[in-house]
Amino acid sequence: MALIRCPECGRDISSHAPSCPSCGYPLQDRGPSPPAQPHNALQSPHVWGRVAVALGGWLVTPWIAKLIVALAVCVLAYFMFTGR
Repeated sequence: MALIRCPECGRDISSHAPSCPSCGYPLQDRGPSPPAQPHNALQSPHVWGRVAVALGGWLVTPWIAKLIVALAVCVLAYFMFTGR
């Protein structure tokens, strides 16, 4: 890693930085980037996030439905027994 001068503000920055951390000046690509390695589908962080959301929804939804039904029964029973 080498230090280069930012053409905008003149500060020393890393040659690997995509932009200057001081002024935000975007630096040009300094050479070929390493080839992207293909990712396994299960190694993607987005897959595990979606699995967690789906699992959480599957576990929580029946409880929410039961809660709504229980509240409706309580309200119905209240009005039936109070005679209103």
